[in-house]
Amino acid sequence: MSSEFTLRQLEYFVAVLDAGSVTEAARRSSISQAAASMAIGQLERALGVDLFVRARSKRLVPTEAGTALGLRARRVLDEAAEIPASVRSGWEELRGRVRLGCMIAISPRLMPRLLAETARRWPEIEVEFVEGAAEELQRAVADGELDAAVVYSLQAVPGVDFVTLAESRPHFQLAEGHPLAGRASLRFADLAEYDAVLFDVPPSAERVLAMFESAGVAPRVRWRSVVSETIRAVVASGLGYSVTNVWEGVEELFRSSGVVLVPVADPTPHNAVVAAVPPGLRRPRRVDAVLGAAREVASPGRRGEDGDPASGER
Repeated sequence: MSSEFTLRQLEYFVAVLDAGSVTEAARRSSISQAAASMAIGQLERALGVDLFVRARSKRLVPTEAGTALGLRARRVLDEAAEIPASVRSGWEELRGRVRLGCMIAISPRLMPRLLAETARRWPEIEVEFVEGAAEELQRAVADGELDAAVVYSLQAVPGVDFVTLAESRPHFQLAEGHPLAGRASLRFADLAEYDAVLFDVPPSAERVLAMFESAGVAPRVRWRSVVSETIRAVVASGLGYSVTNVWEGVEELFRSSGVVLVPVADPTPHNAVVAAVPPGLRRPRRVDAVLGAAREVASPGRRGEDGDPASGER
Protein backbone atom coordinates (compact mmCIF):
# COMPACT_ATOMS: atom_id res chain seq x y z
CA MET A 1 0.00 0.00 0.00
CA SER A 2 1.33 3.42 -0.96
CA SER A 3 0.70 6.40 1.32
CA GLU A 4 1.46 8.97 -1.37
CA PHE A 5 -1.33 11.28 -2.49
CA THR A 6 -1.60 14.71 -4.07
CA LEU A 7 -3.28 18.00 -3.34
CA ARG A 8 -5.23 17.56 -6.58
CA GLN A 9 -6.69 14.27 -5.31
CA LEU A 10 -7.69 15.97 -2.06
CA GLU A 11 -9.28 18.78 -4.05
CA TYR A 12 -11.41 16.35 -6.09
CA PHE A 13 -12.28 14.39 -2.94
CA VAL A 14 -13.65 17.53 -1.27
CA ALA A 15 -15.53 18.40 -4.45
CA VAL A 16 -17.25 14.96 -4.41
CA LEU A 17 -17.88 15.35 -0.68
CA ASP A 18 -19.64 18.67 -1.28
CA ALA A 19 -21.50 17.61 -4.43
CA GLY A 20 -22.58 14.17 -3.24
CA SER A 21 -21.77 12.59 -6.60
CA VAL A 22 -18.84 12.16 -8.92
CA THR A 23 -20.82 13.48 -11.87
CA GLU A 24 -21.74 16.75 -10.16
CA ALA A 25 -18.25 17.20 -8.69
CA ALA A 26 -16.75 16.74 -12.14
CA ARG A 27 -19.11 19.32 -13.60
CA ARG A 28 -18.30 21.89 -10.88
CA SER A 29 -14.56 21.26 -11.23
CA SER A 30 -14.65 21.36 -15.05
CA ILE A 31 -13.04 17.94 -15.38
CA SER A 32 -14.20 14.64 -16.79
CA GLN A 33 -16.14 12.19 -14.65
CA ALA A 34 -13.47 9.58 -15.35
CA ALA A 35 -10.73 11.88 -13.99
CA ALA A 36 -12.71 12.54 -10.80
CA SER A 37 -13.43 8.83 -10.28
CA MET A 38 -9.78 7.96 -10.87
CA ALA A 39 -8.62 10.57 -8.34
CA ILE A 40 -10.95 9.19 -5.64
CA GLY A 41 -9.85 5.62 -6.37
CA GLN A 42 -6.17 6.56 -6.20
CA LEU A 43 -6.73 8.40 -2.91
CA GLU A 44 -8.53 5.39 -1.40
CA ARG A 45 -5.73 3.06 -2.48
CA ALA A 46 -3.07 5.42 -1.10
CA LEU A 47 -4.81 5.62 2.29
CA GLY A 48 -6.01 2.03 2.37
CA VAL A 49 -9.61 2.91 3.32
CA ASP A 50 -13.00 3.40 1.65
CA LEU A 51 -14.01 7.05 1.62
CA PHE A 52 -17.57 6.78 0.28
CA VAL A 53 -20.54 4.41 0.25
CA ARG A 54 -23.49 4.69 -2.14
CA ALA A 55 -26.82 5.41 -0.40
CA ARG A 56 -30.19 4.21 -1.66
CA SER A 57 -30.72 7.64 -3.16
CA LYS A 58 -27.59 6.96 -5.25
CA ARG A 59 -25.92 9.82 -3.45
CA LEU A 60 -22.34 9.20 -2.26
CA VAL A 61 -22.12 9.34 1.52
CA PRO A 62 -18.76 9.64 3.28
CA THR A 63 -17.64 6.81 5.51
CA GLU A 64 -16.29 7.58 8.98
CA ALA A 65 -12.79 7.75 7.45
CA GLY A 66 -14.13 9.98 4.66
CA THR A 67 -15.67 12.41 7.16
CA ALA A 68 -12.42 12.59 9.16
CA LEU A 69 -10.41 13.11 6.00
CA GLY A 70 -12.77 15.86 4.87
CA LEU A 71 -11.99 17.97 7.95
CA ARG A 72 -8.25 17.58 7.47
CA ALA A 73 -8.36 17.97 3.71
CA ARG A 74 -10.15 21.33 3.91
CA ARG A 75 -7.50 22.65 6.31
CA VAL A 76 -4.67 21.37 4.10
CA LEU A 77 -6.19 22.91 0.97
CA ASP A 78 -6.83 26.23 2.73
CA GLU A 79 -3.21 26.39 3.93
CA ALA A 80 -1.90 25.38 0.51
CA ALA A 81 -3.91 28.19 -1.10
CA GLU A 82 -2.23 30.70 1.22
CA ILE A 83 1.32 29.60 0.39
CA PRO A 84 1.90 31.76 -2.73
CA ALA A 85 0.81 34.99 -1.00
CA SER A 86 2.74 34.23 2.18
CA VAL A 87 5.89 33.34 0.25
CA ARG A 88 5.67 36.50 -1.88
CA SER A 89 5.13 38.57 1.24
CA GLY A 90 8.15 37.08 3.00
CA TRP A 91 10.19 37.50 -0.20
CA GLU A 92 9.52 41.23 -0.31
CA GLU A 93 9.77 42.04 3.39
CA LEU A 94 12.87 43.56 4.98
CA ARG A 95 12.80 41.07 7.81
CA GLY A 96 13.96 37.54 8.50
CA ARG A 97 17.26 35.70 8.34
CA VAL A 98 20.13 36.28 5.92
CA ARG A 99 22.85 33.60 5.94
CA LEU A 100 26.13 35.20 4.91
CA GLY A 101 29.58 33.70 4.46
CA CYS A 102 32.75 35.76 4.53
CA MET A 103 36.37 34.92 3.78
CA ILE A 104 38.58 34.95 6.84
CA ALA A 105 40.83 37.56 5.21
CA ILE A 106 37.91 39.92 4.56
CA SER A 107 35.72 39.37 7.61
CA PRO A 108 37.49 41.62 10.19
CA ARG A 109 37.42 44.54 7.77
CA LEU A 110 33.80 44.14 6.65
CA MET A 111 31.57 42.20 9.02
CA PRO A 112 31.62 44.44 12.14
CA ARG A 113 30.62 47.49 10.10
CA LEU A 114 28.12 45.54 8.01
CA LEU A 115 26.42 44.07 11.08
CA ALA A 116 26.18 47.53 12.66
CA GLU A 117 24.80 49.10 9.47
CA THR A 118 22.24 46.35 8.97
CA ALA A 119 21.07 46.54 12.59
CA ARG A 120 20.72 50.32 12.30
CA ARG A 121 18.73 50.30 9.07
CA TRP A 122 16.74 47.06 9.29
CA PRO A 123 16.37 45.88 12.91
CA GLU A 124 14.17 42.98 11.82
CA ILE A 125 16.79 41.49 9.48
CA GLU A 126 18.86 38.89 11.30
CA VAL A 127 22.28 38.44 9.72
CA GLU A 128 23.99 35.15 10.52
CA PHE A 129 27.53 34.79 9.25
CA VAL A 130 30.20 32.12 9.02
CA GLU A 131 33.85 32.55 8.18
CA GLY A 132 35.92 30.22 6.05
CA ALA A 133 37.96 29.70 2.92
CA ALA A 134 36.64 31.01 -0.39
CA GLU A 135 36.01 27.66 -2.07
CA GLU A 136 34.07 26.08 0.80
CA LEU A 137 31.92 29.19 1.22
CA GLN A 138 31.05 29.27 -2.48
CA ARG A 139 30.13 25.59 -2.38
CA ALA A 140 27.79 26.36 0.50
CA VAL A 141 26.13 29.07 -1.64
CA ALA A 142 25.74 26.69 -4.58
CA ASP A 143 24.25 24.05 -2.25
CA GLY A 144 21.72 26.50 -0.79
CA GLU A 145 23.29 26.55 2.68
CA LEU A 146 24.20 30.26 2.42
CA ASP A 147 22.38 33.17 0.77
CA ALA A 148 25.67 34.78 -0.27
CA ALA A 149 29.40 34.68 0.47
CA VAL A 150 31.91 37.53 0.32
CA VAL A 151 35.14 36.46 -1.40
CA TYR A 152 37.81 37.83 -3.72
CA SER A 153 37.08 37.56 -7.42
CA LEU A 154 40.45 35.88 -8.02
CA GLN A 155 39.19 33.01 -5.86
CA ALA A 156 35.84 32.64 -7.62
CA VAL A 157 34.75 29.12 -8.57
CA PRO A 158 32.17 27.91 -11.14
CA GLY A 159 28.59 27.31 -10.06
CA VAL A 160 27.74 30.72 -8.58
CA ASP A 161 27.07 34.25 -9.82
CA PHE A 162 28.88 37.33 -8.53
CA VAL A 163 27.95 40.82 -7.37
CA THR A 164 30.86 43.30 -7.20
CA LEU A 165 31.16 45.08 -3.86
CA ALA A 166 34.51 46.90 -4.18
CA GLU A 167 37.59 47.05 -6.39
CA SER A 168 40.71 45.78 -4.64
CA ARG A 169 44.44 45.95 -5.24
CA PRO A 170 47.45 44.53 -3.38
CA HIS A 171 49.40 46.66 -0.91
CA PHE A 172 52.44 46.04 1.25
CA GLN A 173 51.87 46.24 4.98
CA LEU A 174 54.80 47.96 6.70
CA ALA A 175 55.43 49.22 10.21
CA GLU A 176 55.13 52.99 10.57
CA GLY A 177 58.86 53.17 11.31
CA HIS A 178 59.94 50.96 8.40
CA PRO A 179 62.57 52.70 6.18
CA LEU A 180 60.33 52.20 3.10
CA ALA A 181 57.06 53.24 4.74
CA GLY A 182 57.13 56.72 3.23
CA ARG A 183 57.29 55.56 -0.40
CA ALA A 184 54.35 56.25 -2.72
CA SER A 185 54.60 52.69 -4.08
CA LEU A 186 56.95 49.73 -3.89
CA ARG A 187 57.98 46.82 -6.07
CA PHE A 188 58.39 43.27 -4.83
CA ALA A 189 62.12 43.60 -5.47
CA ASP A 190 62.27 46.48 -2.96
CA LEU A 191 61.26 44.08 -0.15
CA ALA A 192 63.42 41.12 -1.22
CA GLU A 193 65.87 41.55 1.68
CA TYR A 194 63.22 41.90 4.39
CA ASP A 195 61.42 39.16 6.32
CA ALA A 196 57.81 38.49 5.31
CA VAL A 197 54.79 37.10 7.18
CA LEU A 198 52.11 35.63 4.92
CA PHE A 199 48.41 35.01 5.39
CA ASP A 200 48.23 31.22 5.16
CA VAL A 201 44.62 30.36 4.29
CA PRO A 202 44.60 28.74 0.83
CA PRO A 203 44.90 30.01 -1.79
CA SER A 204 45.92 33.43 -0.43
CA ALA A 205 49.59 32.62 0.25
CA GLU A 206 49.92 30.82 -3.07
CA ARG A 207 48.60 33.83 -4.97
CA VAL A 208 50.95 36.22 -3.16
CA LEU A 209 53.92 33.95 -3.86
CA ALA A 210 52.85 33.79 -7.51
CA MET A 211 52.98 37.59 -7.68
CA PHE A 212 56.52 37.55 -6.26
CA GLU A 213 57.50 34.88 -8.77
CA SER A 214 56.00 36.87 -11.63
CA ALA A 215 58.17 39.81 -10.54
CA GLY A 216 61.25 37.57 -10.47
CA VAL A 217 61.64 37.82 -6.69
CA ALA A 218 62.05 35.07 -4.08
CA PRO A 219 60.62 36.45 -0.82
CA ARG A 220 62.12 35.72 2.61
CA VAL A 221 59.04 34.16 4.18
CA ARG A 222 59.80 34.00 7.91
CA TRP A 223 56.31 33.32 9.30
CA ARG A 224 52.83 32.30 8.24
CA SER A 225 49.56 32.89 10.07
CA VAL A 226 45.86 32.23 9.53
CA VAL A 227 44.86 35.22 11.71
CA SER A 228 44.96 38.62 10.04
CA GLU A 229 45.16 40.45 13.38
CA THR A 230 48.30 38.45 14.26
CA ILE A 231 49.88 39.42 10.95
CA ARG A 232 49.13 43.11 11.53
CA ALA A 233 50.63 42.91 15.02
CA VAL A 234 53.80 41.27 13.69
CA VAL A 235 54.09 43.94 11.00
CA ALA A 236 53.41 46.77 13.47
CA SER A 237 56.22 45.48 15.69
CA GLY A 238 58.66 45.92 12.80
CA LEU A 239 59.55 42.24 12.58
CA GLY A 240 58.40 41.81 9.00
CA TYR A 241 56.14 42.99 6.20
CA SER A 242 53.13 41.41 4.55
CA VAL A 243 51.00 41.71 1.43
CA THR A 244 47.26 42.27 1.59
CA ASN A 245 44.39 43.29 -0.65
CA VAL A 246 43.03 46.75 0.08
CA TRP A 247 39.89 48.53 -1.02
CA GLU A 248 38.52 52.00 -0.38
CA GLY A 249 37.54 52.63 3.21
CA VAL A 250 39.75 50.10 5.02
CA GLU A 251 42.96 52.13 5.25
CA GLU A 252 41.96 53.60 8.60
CA LEU A 253 41.75 50.12 10.12
CA PHE A 254 45.45 49.63 9.37
CA ARG A 255 46.58 53.12 10.37
CA SER A 256 44.99 52.72 13.78
CA SER A 257 47.07 49.58 14.36
CA GLY A 258 50.41 51.19 13.54
CA VAL A 259 50.62 49.76 10.03
CA VAL A 260 51.27 51.71 6.82
CA LEU A 261 49.87 50.55 3.48
CA VAL A 262 51.96 51.09 0.36
CA PRO A 263 50.57 50.14 -3.09
CA VAL A 264 52.32 47.43 -5.09
CA ALA A 265 53.87 48.99 -8.21
CA ASP A 266 54.42 45.72 -10.11
CA PRO A 267 51.69 44.51 -12.49
CA THR A 268 49.21 42.30 -10.62
CA PRO A 269 46.01 40.48 -11.63
CA HIS A 270 42.76 42.40 -11.34
CA ASN A 271 40.91 41.60 -8.13
CA ALA A 272 37.71 42.70 -6.43
CA VAL A 273 35.63 41.99 -3.36
CA VAL A 274 32.53 40.17 -4.62
CA ALA A 275 29.48 38.46 -3.21
CA ALA A 276 28.92 34.94 -4.54
CA VAL A 277 25.18 34.30 -4.94
CA PRO A 278 23.08 31.38 -6.21
CA PRO A 279 23.07 31.38 -10.02
CA GLY A 280 20.02 32.53 -11.95
CA LEU A 281 17.75 32.98 -8.93
CA ARG A 282 15.69 35.96 -7.85
CA ARG A 283 16.93 36.85 -4.38
CA PRO A 284 14.71 37.87 -1.45
CA ARG A 285 14.62 41.61 -0.90
CA ARG A 286 16.29 41.25 2.52
CA VAL A 287 19.33 39.56 0.90
CA ASP A 288 19.67 42.31 -1.69
CA ALA A 289 19.37 44.90 1.08
CA VAL A 290 22.25 43.34 3.02
CA LEU A 291 24.38 43.05 -0.13
CA GLY A 292 23.64 46.70 -0.89
CA ALA A 293 24.77 47.66 2.61
CA ALA A 294 27.90 45.54 2.13
CA ARG A 295 28.71 47.45 -1.04
CA GLU A 296 28.22 50.80 0.71
CA VAL A 297 30.38 49.72 3.65
CA ALA A 298 33.10 48.22 1.44
CA SER A 299 33.12 50.94 -1.21
CA PRO A 300 31.65 54.24 0.04
CA GLY A 301 32.47 56.02 -3.22
CA ARG A 302 30.02 53.79 -5.15
CA ARG A 303 27.06 54.44 -2.84
CA GLY A 304 23.92 54.99 -4.85
CA GLU A 305 25.87 54.82 -8.10
CA ASP A 306 24.32 51.74 -9.67
CA GLY A 307 20.66 51.77 -8.61
CA ASP A 308 20.01 48.31 -7.23
CA PRO A 309 23.26 47.57 -5.37
CA ALA A 310 22.90 43.85 -5.96
CA SER A 311 21.83 43.84 -9.56
CA GLY A 312 23.93 40.80 -10.44
CA GLU A 313 26.76 42.50 -12.28
CA ARG A 314 29.61 40.11 -13.05
